[in-house]
Order: sequence, then C-alpha cells, then structure tokens
Amino acid sequence: MAAQQPSDKVASEDIIARKTGIGFGVGVVASVILFRRRAFPVWLGTGFGAGSAYTDCERSFNPYSAPGLRVLPRDASPSSSTASSALERISQRAGEALGTAKQEAKPKVEEAKKELSAKKGQLESKGKEAKEAVEAKIRQV
Repeated sequence: MAAQQPSDKVASEDIIARKTGIGFGVGVVASVILFRRRAFPVWLGTGFGAGSAYTDCERSFNPYSAPGLRVLPRDASPSSSTASSALERISQRAGEALGTAKQEAKPKVEEAKKELSAKKGQLESKGKEAKEAVEAKIRQV
C-alpha cells in the first residue's frame, strides 16, 4: 500500500483550526482575566485568528497574492516603454494631461504675476500719498 500524501486541504484545515483556536483561547483568557467574563474578547480573538488563518492559507495556495508583489510576463521587461495595465495607461494619460495643463497655464500665470506687481506698485504709491497726507495734517495741528 502506498503512503497517504498530505493534501492542500488538510494543511489549510490545520492552519485554520490552529489559528482560530489560538485566537479563541486568547479571547477566553482575556475575557476571564481582564474583562469580567464578557463575550466580546472571545469573538474578537476568534475573528483575528480566523483572519490570520485566511491570510496564511491564501499565501500558501497563491504565492502571487503577497502584498507588494508584481508578477511580470516572461517576455516583458520592467523597463518597457509600453503601459501594460489599464491603471498604467490611465496614469500615463493623466500625466500627459497634467503636463499639457501646466504648459497652457504658464502664460496666464506670468500675466497674473505682471498684473500683481503693477497693482502692488499702485498700492504702494497710494500708500505713500496717504502717508504724506496724514503727515501734512499732523504738521498743521
């Protein structure tokens, strides 16, 4: 007779049972010691254990689901100039649109700066005139 091969399902059930059981146990201990035998620590610990078990099983069955991992096709290189995904194409179009908007806005910004400096000069001259008028009235008094 051939020896039984451990299957993935058995490994996942073992991980889920162990993690969920540990979470349940921690919840019971916390409930008895810290929270005067309330139920919420048990449910919270069980939920954390089940979530941890689910994440472990997902990583063991699908190693490409790890956060921050990007799998490229064999023929594509990371420095290729063509955008491969929809998100990259959208990002590229948004960057082009932003560049175009900056180029179109540059002359208007320069014009606004010139107007601002002209208004600033007018305001300074009016301020000087007002200051001189106040000083003249002070001298008269």
